[in-house]
Amino acid sequence: MMNMGLLKAAMYSPQRLDSDVPVLPENIVRKEIQINTVHCERYNKAVNWKLGIASVIHPNYLQVLSLPMQLEMMINEPFPFKPMGLVHLANHIEVNYLPEQNAKLLLQTSFNGLTWHKSGWVFALLSEGFVNGQLAISATSYYLSRQRHAQTNKNTDLTSNVNIDETNSKTKIAQKNVSNMPIINEVLPPFDISCDMNFPLGIGRQYARVSGDFNPIHLTRWTAKLMGFKQAIAHGMYSKALCISEVLKKEMENRKGALAQTPMQFSTQFIQPIYLPTSCELNINRGGDQIDFSLTSKSRSKAREHLRTKVVIA
Repeated sequence: MMNMGLLKAAMYSPQRLDSDVPVLPENIVRKEIQINTVHCERYNKAVNWKLGIASVIHPNYLQVLSLPMQLEMMINEPFPFKPMGLVHLANHIEVNYLPEQNAKLLLQTSFNGLTWHKSGWVFALLSEGFVNGQLAISATSYYLSRQRHAQTNKNTDLTSNVNIDETNSKTKIAQKNVSNMPIINEVLPPFDISCDMNFPLGIGRQYARVSGDFNPIHLTRWTAKLMGFKQAIAHGMYSKALCISEVLKKEMENRKGALAQTPMQFSTQFIQPIYLPTSCELNINRGGDQIDFSLTSKSRSKAREHLRTKVVIA
């Protein structure tokens, strides 16, 4: 979140009762940008994106570029939830090809689904990046707004009273149920490769300065406690970006070539928060064109899984 956006997010209070079924706005935000190569390089350094692929943006960089637009959608009526304290549950990235670091992009953001969750409501937010009119990369983030439910809305079918025009693009369908959120429950096969990853105490503030995401849950122990966490936690998209950088570096070594023009998908489930500081282990399994990876840590001899991702490379 940007500084002014953070203030607006802190002050924003939707005019909605807990008994009301929330309705997402149908607006679409668009913006043409020229990628700032200096900022892009700062981001690359933060997430270890290098070795022959640094001429193109990181798959996660779209989230950073579109973050101010996402925030704009969440600090104005009739957005039905408070932006502060949202929990990032999952993220899905589809790459047709990775744009160059100096590319001109048309960015587009829109809401892309809503569903009941035992701890509140989950909504999807879609970001898309177009180069010369062609979709290069898209990313969908799934956010949980934690709140108590009234009995009347627990089993609500969000699509029953919504007239969806099937001829519209998916970016225009704001009221459909979330049906494609990554849920990866199966037991993973034995891992082929493991490597260490460290998340130091101040990494939340460092990444916030690069990404613009100043959500209080990432900054300090005290600001995180205000949001219901025992201490500051790492950004989910930061931990995912670090893992992707490492996984694609190893994949290029296997393939002995770059992946910039190769279609790829990254489906991630954020399972448990990474409390700062934490030492983690990245475990990677490769089978054909699919790669599974998991980020885990140990606390008092008990393993904790923080995220799990399926990567499909065409």
